[in-house]
Amino acid sequence: MRSTEWIGLTWGTEYPVVTVIGASGEVIAKHAAPTDLSPDGLADFLSPYLTTLAPTPVLCAGLPGMPADMYRAVPAAPMAGSFQMDTPDPRVVLHVVPGLRQAKPADLMLGCETAIGGMLAQDPDFDGVICTVASQSHWSHISAGEVVSFQSYLTPVLANTLTSNPPLSDYAGQGPLDEAAFAQAVDDVMARPQTFAATLAQISADAAISGLPENLGWSRLMGSLIGLELSGARPYWLGQNVVIAGDGVLPTLYKSALATQAEQAQLISREELSLAGLRQAWVQLSKG
Repeated sequence: MRSTEWIGLTWGTEYPVVTVIGASGEVIAKHAAPTDLSPDGLADFLSPYLTTLAPTPVLCAGLPGMPADMYRAVPAAPMAGSFQMDTPDPRVVLHVVPGLRQAKPADLMLGCETAIGGMLAQDPDFDGVICTVASQSHWSHISAGEVVSFQSYLTPVLANTLTSNPPLSDYAGQGPLDEAAFAQAVDDVMARPQTFAATLAQISADAAISGLPENLGWSRLMGSLIGLELSGARPYWLGQNVVIAGDGVLPTLYKSALATQAEQAQLISREELSLAGLRQAWVQLSKG
């Protein structure tokens, strides 16, 4: 029997993640893939794990460029099978988990539905809200095993853009979190969201005038950004059972921001949940 049974491919926050699964379900290898990885170049990149004896199934979550009509409309279970895409190399059979779409307000989710599916595979009776944090954040209302509705935010994109460009790139470099400054920024912007843009301008001005450390500016910036999102997403998280699915620093900041509002959220790795979701997709594919 071949050592590789199937391969999982998940588009993460910064780059795709490849997970090679063996015949007994064990993880043989796991590593990052090029950000420009495409179906046409998939076989070349995965060649160490492929064979000419039989095609290897590759299950993909979050494949960029998926047409909107391939997304599944909510309310719906986060996952319901996959569809096969053609690839130029016969060593690979690509199966793609479709994203979710919402008509009003218009919204799309691509990749995070698999993490939600993984969460429900582990806790089928979960009822509440799952906030998935990746290149975007998605607040999803979960009930009876379905995504009832969701709301997306570009907060991660804004954070990356603002910290990478002047004037904040010089005064808001990531560092140790100043918890007091972060919490104050969350409270301030939630109380007065109309001051958000002015608050951002004050961060660089205060630093230039008073010589404040970069991590303080970064803490104020992130508190303002996430606080503004929490203000908009309040109907989703207020009084709810909340899970934050993500990896790295940003999801921990979401958890801290919610704590300032007396909301204790559970933090789980999105990467681990995505793999759990792909395992479910593999089981469905094997039975079909």
